[in-house]
Amino acid sequence: MRSITILAGPPCSGKTTLAHKLAQPDDVIVDFDRIAVRLGSGRGWQHSPQLIAAANQQMQLELDALRARTDDVTAWVIRAAPRAAQREALASALDARVWVLDPGLAVCLRRSRRRPHGTDQEIRKWYRLFSPSPVDESPQEA
Repeated sequence: MRSITILAGPPCSGKTTLAHKLAQPDDVIVDFDRIAVRLGSGRGWQHSPQLIAAANQQMQLELDALRARTDDVTAWVIRAAPRAAQREALASALDARVWVLDPGLAVCLRRSRRRPHGTDQEIRKWYRLFSPSPVDESPQEA
């Protein structure tokens, strides 16, 4: 059975944590930050501009490969995707469901204290840009 879930939400919302909690050993996890680390980033977040460009290219290659798969696959795709159109396009391209993780601005900001400087601005930016979509579900609904 083919099952692809997009985990969307602001930084520090728990997307990566949830993916690793739910993923089985053979599942695919497509995660921008993991890609950046594989490409040489020395940290898990806020990568250099050069690495961001390379990681975006690799992310697209991995999403294309996932879309092209015809076998039974379970995959977890981690994206911030604050805009409804972003999530809708990705869900359509991958034939995926979308779970939006939103523990609230205060929780994300509290969690961001363990992250590099600037994460709080990225969290606030996500909340400014967020727009709901009919494709959105919460993990509790699934």
